[in-house]
Amino acid sequence: MFCIGVSYKKTPAGIRQKFAFSKEEQCQFIGKLIKDNIITGGMVISTCNRSEIYFSGTGTSTEGVTKELAIYKNLDSGDIKKYCLFYGGQGAVKHLFNVTCGLDSMVLGEDEILRQVKEAYLTAVEQKYINGELNIIFQDALNCAKTGKSRTRLSSTSVSVATITANTIEKYMYENNLSGGKVMIIGITGKTGSVVAKDLLSKGIHVIGTSRKHKTDSLLYWHDKEMAEIINFEDRYLYINQVCAVVSATISPHYTLTYTEYLKYVKDGSSMLFIDLAVPYDIDRTLSGLSGIKFLDIDFFNTLSRKNANIKLSELGKAEEILAECVENTMKKIYIRSFISKIQKDRTLYNKFKKDKAFSHMVYYLKDLLNSSELKDLLGRIYNKEVNGGK
Repeated sequence: MFCIGVSYKKTPAGIRQKFAFSKEEQCQFIGKLIKDNIITGGMVISTCNRSEIYFSGTGTSTEGVTKELAIYKNLDSGDIKKYCLFYGGQGAVKHLFNVTCGLDSMVLGEDEILRQVKEAYLTAVEQKYINGELNIIFQDALNCAKTGKSRTRLSSTSVSVATITANTIEKYMYENNLSGGKVMIIGITGKTGSVVAKDLLSKGIHVIGTSRKHKTDSLLYWHDKEMAEIINFEDRYLYINQVCAVVSATISPHYTLTYTEYLKYVKDGSSMLFIDLAVPYDIDRTLSGLSGIKFLDIDFFNTLSRKNANIKLSELGKAEEILAECVENTMKKIYIRSFISKIQKDRTLYNKFKKDKAFSHMVYYLKDLLNSSELKDLLGRIYNKEVNGGK
């Protein structure tokens, strides 16, 4: 397998956009490459952080794909050489596994890339662009990612303040038997507020968001078919007694909630979680002295983010060990598949080994005994010996 692509590591966003593929373009491009016999199978992974072409073929396939990429995307060959990364053989397999497991992502261990790789793979399978070799590699990459997520804390440990905020709210609601409760996000249209909203909606939590730009009865889509209810900022106190948690994430120079106004609408002693993500503070700090109030600020989440970052780094070694083991097993499968494929092309050898069950057992015994490089070398020597009449 080979890989040509660009990613956030080497290529600025403006250049990455030139390499981006829509779903329709992915199918068109790979279909043309296969039709023109440039490759024997392939697929494209295209996200905001990367565009990568994975394919199998001959030694000249990489050059052919590079030329076609320049034509299809109207790219200068100099840009391709400057920004693209080229992988082949075990290097390409290892790169794919790193990508799928989230070890090559901006956010270490992220889950989103696994979904994106799976969707790209299924699209290619649907178009019949995936051959036997690619099928083994991509299936193993997806399984490796799942294994890594179950055996390490990489994907379950977020370093995003917004995501940690959503997780904290979910935990608070669970511990206080507030299932079905609502959360108010003041500043929902901002960068942080919107991410908190999406994460909460993905957990099935109802969100009420305040905005100075939308009508009181308007609704916005934030996560698939789930919607956040948007209200006027001026009406926030009218809804405050309907929620169990409030997140404030604005750049306002004024308090978004004050002690005096809050007590006009909510009785002292009512349970409430306040999360203030603004600097300087958005929420009147004297509210933290009320009975039943839990108050968390940006410092709490920054500390937790740094702690989680250290956890991720400590888990990275374990994840890399899992990945290396998975790549080894995949390469062994590929080498055995290639060996058997060559035998099948020689009718005499095929008939000989088909009858010899001991030979089949020996191959798989060697698979468990040797590393992938040793297995590749030995299978090559066995094949050469047989085609040369046992010499």
